[in-house]
Amino acid sequence: MHQSGDKEKSDGICHVSAVANYFTECSKRDKIILTNLSMQKLVYFAYGWTAVFTERKLFYDHIEAWQYGPVIPSLYHQLKRYGSRQITQKLLEYDYDKNEFFSWNLTEGSGIQKLMIHIWHRYKSLSPNEMVELTHKPGTPWFETISNHGYHATIDDDLIRNHFHELAKTRLNKS
Repeated sequence: MHQSGDKEKSDGICHVSAVANYFTECSKRDKIILTNLSMQKLVYFAYGWTAVFTERKLFYDHIEAWQYGPVIPSLYHQLKRYGSRQITQKLLEYDYDKNEFFSWNLTEGSGIQKLMIHIWHRYKSLSPNEMVELTHKPGTPWFETISNHGYHATIDDDLIRNHFHELAKTRLNKS
């Protein structure tokens, strides 16, 4: 199995499938149903919070503003076979050089995996509809993007980073 350091893209910490695979394993362990819709939101939240805590992009894939919130198109297409059903398996990719399938995974015990643990615990109890509501609020990157550019436009990384920085400030001020 490949770790995040293997075949890593130059401008992302890890592969988007490594994040999705981690959340898939969490959902199995905690017996929580995770659908494509809820996975999209979890991975989006992971992307935003990673920008706050590391000042880096979690993965290289872009995020678009779709009807039900932020979506990573590459991840959506890998998961669309599930429809609205539970995601039950890790995402696999094919290595043509080695003539075998593999799964991307987070490095065990890494700082990113520790951050993903916090994100999982923060959002796992939310329904897909509650996650959609969080992303649709006025002022969110999704809201700003659809207001200015319409559906399927790419959500600017600066919008995401600034939004999650504001969320972090708000949480610190409430503490």
